[in-house]
Amino acid sequence: MNRTAASLATILLSISCYGQDLEPSGIDLQLTPAMPKSLRITSENGAEYNHDTGLVRYQGGVQVYADNGMQLFANQALLDSKKSTLHLRGNVKVYQHATLHIGSSASYNYQTENLDTSNLKTGIDPILLDSENFKSQMVDGEIAYIGTNSRLTTHDKEHPNYWLKAKKVEVYPNEEVIFRNLTLRAGDTPIFWLPYLKQSLDTGLGYQFTPGVRSNWGPFLLNQYNIMLGGTENPVSGQKEDQWLLSEWQFDIRGKRGIGAGVNLIDIRLEDNPNLGWLNLYYANDLDPTISRNSLPRDPISDDRYEIEFKYRYDWSNSADSENVIDANFTYLSDQYYLEDFHESEYTLNPQPDNILGYQHRRDNLQAGIFARVQLNDFYQADSRLPEVYLDHVKRPIFGTQILHEGSSAIGLYREDLGSPTKEDLRDELLETNLSPKRRGEIYDTLKKKDFGRIHTYQELSRPIEISEGFTVTPRAGAGYSYYWNEGEQNQTHSAPHGHLGLDAALKISRRYDTIKNQRWGLDELLHVIQPYTNISVLATNELDEDQSKIDRLTATERPRPLDVSRYNAIDDYRNWSIARIGARNTLLTKRDGGTHRWLTLDSYIDAFLNDPEFDRSFSNVYNDLRWSPVPWTQLTLNTQFPVSGDGFTELTTYLNLLPTENLELGFGHSYLSNHPEIDDSNLVHARIFYRLNHKWSFATYHQYQLDDSTLERQEYSIYRNFQSWTLGLGMFERDNRLDKEYGALLNISLNALPSFNLPFSIDANSSQ
Repeated sequence: MNRTAASLATILLSISCYGQDLEPSGIDLQLTPAMPKSLRITSENGAEYNHDTGLVRYQGGVQVYADNGMQLFANQALLDSKKSTLHLRGNVKVYQHATLHIGSSASYNYQTENLDTSNLKTGIDPILLDSENFKSQMVDGEIAYIGTNSRLTTHDKEHPNYWLKAKKVEVYPNEEVIFRNLTLRAGDTPIFWLPYLKQSLDTGLGYQFTPGVRSNWGPFLLNQYNIMLGGTENPVSGQKEDQWLLSEWQFDIRGKRGIGAGVNLIDIRLEDNPNLGWLNLYYANDLDPTISRNSLPRDPISDDRYEIEFKYRYDWSNSADSENVIDANFTYLSDQYYLEDFHESEYTLNPQPDNILGYQHRRDNLQAGIFARVQLNDFYQADSRLPEVYLDHVKRPIFGTQILHEGSSAIGLYREDLGSPTKEDLRDELLETNLSPKRRGEIYDTLKKKDFGRIHTYQELSRPIEISEGFTVTPRAGAGYSYYWNEGEQNQTHSAPHGHLGLDAALKISRRYDTIKNQRWGLDELLHVIQPYTNISVLATNELDEDQSKIDRLTATERPRPLDVSRYNAIDDYRNWSIARIGARNTLLTKRDGGTHRWLTLDSYIDAFLNDPEFDRSFSNVYNDLRWSPVPWTQLTLNTQFPVSGDGFTELTTYLNLLPTENLELGFGHSYLSNHPEIDDSNLVHARIFYRLNHKWSFATYHQYQLDDSTLERQEYSIYRNFQSWTLGLGMFERDNRLDKEYGALLNISLNALPSFNLPFSIDANSSQ
């Protein structure tokens, strides 16, 4: 029975017969016992008083209202004034705050305000509890519900489709449930057992487990138990309040790799305090460290595999005008294969994590700081900065004029360190007798010492000038200087002055179409904005020689380089250039939800070179960047570039997301790259489908196919079954690594109405780590 039904029952059953007034039964008022002031009792057939026993009996539609907010309903009631107890019989319903008790009998001591029940089902939103014996009592100032030989479910049906059965259950509303000797049953079938479980009712806390199988793990079971730590103790209740440290305790079993355990400590005070951070500790004794996901041979490593990760930000000023921050970011790993073996998601995004400690001071117009970067894991190639001090000024007016200034300066000691496996392989290669002189020279260049001290500054002035309405010209002039000392094995000294001139010109033209309206395509009037533009950039510098040490250098990319020198991070790869970027930006705007919506944007541009800093080109590719979002259920992204001469490369990147119906979501992507001078060709297509058959069944698929070599690189299949109170999911994947195939399967179980008792479902089993 819900609260609405209870309210209706109260209205239907209410009568004007109170326990304090027994006149309807013809009993002498002076002979009646003193009624408890904490109760108000009504019944349809009045009350009978037995003078010998001192008992008052109520018949038919009994309603009891206690001054602590409890409401009791029954067919019969017996008031024992000597024992201060009210006994209820027949169709008993007890409402107390968010709790509903249903059963055949109950007893309530109105002196101690203790409710004792027998053979009773209890509902504590969102929980239903069936117990042989059930009591509610005060524990440390908080009400608790304790049952023996109990069953708990969130499936509010006469015959629930699952039960959590336990010898003893303790329910603390809005806090936690404690099970002892717990069995999870689907219907009458036991599927899981635990001797003890303390389950928080807060989302993100409590026990989580992930069973599955992977080719490099074998069968596995990842277990995680989340609890809050810290805070201060309430002197009244004895409970901890304002707990701020989330601890995630892990105990994992992998068939091929053995047992692993760890803990993640996370500061959750992000909303109330900008300080945030975490400490992750994990250790596994690997049964077979030689197992890899791609079948490539490995260097010998220890079977002791571990990770220590510490990331923290401390801000002690936190004001609108200034902010002082200390950042610590350290990751110490046992070996170069650890992330690949145990944390695939991290390995994909950040295969070689940084190790940095720094301080920064920020204001509205500048940022200054000092930081150090170290090679904590010597098996990774890394650049060390011991330390670097920097000062950056954002673009802003100077001396109250319309002239804008921005700039950056830095001084530091820099070194590039090869990973130890790379150095060993190169030294072994030098021992080969048939090694060519060219290759031998390349190895010596790679192994030689690469370090230096450097001071660098670049400052730029600009002045926006509005020639006419919609037409703006911005001339720019900048100058910089880089000085290097103690460079390389010879401790050389050299310098590089920089001079830059630029001009930005932009024209804005618009036209409104008030009559264009199409609800199907999300159009409610249309504003077309055309912005032709030209960016001219000329940089003159003293380029470093190829054999000089470089730390901040260019890396291969298929996208155009920035023309703004202040945004050019490859300081050691400053090169002479003369470039004009010519383009036009088209934007279609429409009205939506009381505001302006970008219906379509298209940016088309090309670079013309008088001096190409990377390749001997006269023109770059023609670039087109398209974003189209006509309606909430359709989004298209399309980036293309095509050569204007025969020696260029071609790129085509497309992603389309569609929701044709409320039950179907489709995602299609295509990435094509051909004839790039530094990046391998690729012709990759991928598709994602999610379909909800009905309220019970849904499934999802993902496929990734490389057309260049006809390889289905990845395929995933997931199916979900909703049982109202809980959801079952099964996911399987296979990845083709060319040398070998990797596979895996995951099981997901979620109790829909009971927070945290779930299995985080992801094809990447590392999500729980």
